[in-house]
Amino acid sequence: MDFDKFRIAMLNSLRIGPYDLPYKTNSPTAEWLIAGRGGPDNAYLTISDTSTPVELGTPAAPRDLAEQNTIVAVLAEEDLGTSKFLMLRYLPEGMSISGRFFPADGTANLSGTGGSFSLSAFGRHAHSRGTSGNHSILHDIPNPAPNSDGAINWHFSAEERPWIAAT
Repeated sequence: MDFDKFRIAMLNSLRIGPYDLPYKTNSPTAEWLIAGRGGPDNAYLTISDTSTPVELGTPAAPRDLAEQNTIVAVLAEEDLGTSKFLMLRYLPEGMSISGRFFPADGTANLSGTGGSFSLSAFGRHAHSRGTSGNHSILHDIPNPAPNSDGAINWHFSAEERPWIAAT
């Protein structure tokens, strides 16, 4: 499996729960993600939600998927067939991403088997919402998080799906 630079669609089984209780989650829901790998030495993984509804039984991702909120993770270790990443609270200097940067605490494991990728991850918000000018921004917050009732933890279990991205 080639773990070099890529951008793929993934069908994710998402479970969410309270910020301070990551072992407690709801029943899974389905969502489309876009995952990418790149940067110097291909050391960065991006995971973006798309806000695109999942139609049950669809074997391929919709063409019009686009990044909304983007988690950035840096390579921690790599073994044959599996790469482990640490989610970042700050966007690395000079790095540009699609979508809005989503500061997070957590880990992601990317595996390649049978010619496709799978992703398992868990994490939680590492930001609060604010504004700058007319734009919504997310910024780092301490732990415990003020007003953490609005913050959540999440668990991803995603599989690559065929996708022809709209250009």
